Amino acid sequence: MLFEGQALHLAQTLQALAAGQTGGVREGLLDQAIYFENNQHRTNHLELREDGWLTGSSMVESGAKQFKHRLTGPGMRWSRSGAERLLPVRAAVMSRTFDDVRRAIYKSPNN
Repeated sequence: MLFEGQALHLAQTLQALAAGQTGGVREGLLDQAIYFENNQHRTNHLELREDGWLTGSSMVESGAKQFKHRLTGPGMRWSRSGAERLLPVRAAVMSRTFDDVRRAIYKSPNN
């Protein structure tokens, strides 16, 4: 339903399912229904996709793994400030813009 932009319909469906439940299951369904009702503008995946936004988390998760791999290899220990300084460098390497970034930062004289 979210994929089709029907967050409100999903909330109503959850409310209907909650009517037949008791205890924690009922509370959980109602909590989720309230969430989707209150956050329709954030969960309208159809509209988001039409506007060119990605709605899945796989790209972000993949990117996070690439950074994690570089920062948590065997024997690696990073301070917070060291890791924060390395993140832009890693991003430039991964996006194949490292040479441009390096040139912009370090204006070396021509040989």
